Amino acid sequence: MTALVCGRDDELAAWAEEHFPDCAPLSRPLTAIGMSSDDGDIVGVAIFHNYRQNDIEITLVTATQSNRWATPGNIRGILSYPFIQLGVKRMTAITTKSNKKARKFMTGLGFMLEGVHPYAAKDGTSACTYGLYPENAEKWING
Repeated sequence: MTALVCGRDDELAAWAEEHFPDCAPLSRPLTAIGMSSDDGDIVGVAIFHNYRQNDIEITLVTATQSNRWATPGNIRGILSYPFIQLGVKRMTAITTKSNKKARKFMTGLGFMLEGVHPYAAKDGTSACTYGLYPENAEKWING
């Protein structure tokens, strides 16, 4: 079982940057929601950054190969921040084209592939942008 961790933005962002250097440095200001294991160790972080009035970017970093942290309650808590608290109309996620696991996970959450951008990834490979809208996240937010 995992629990959500809030109110520790700088600490959680530093954890994400350490465990996934490709995302570093994350743009500030940001808001972070962490996921902790039963023993209190951080196993993942959802970073919300690049906030604009109707859009926010999410960077999701996990230190586990398992998606057991992705319970409906945790997903509801993570997605409620941008869509309920901030009232954004869309959330943007970017990953490398080669990261098939992340791409499958995002589409499972309801993200839609919006574009493939050659040479746009930090390592010079193609990046994919995804968008999630409140109507596609409704099943998670409303249970």
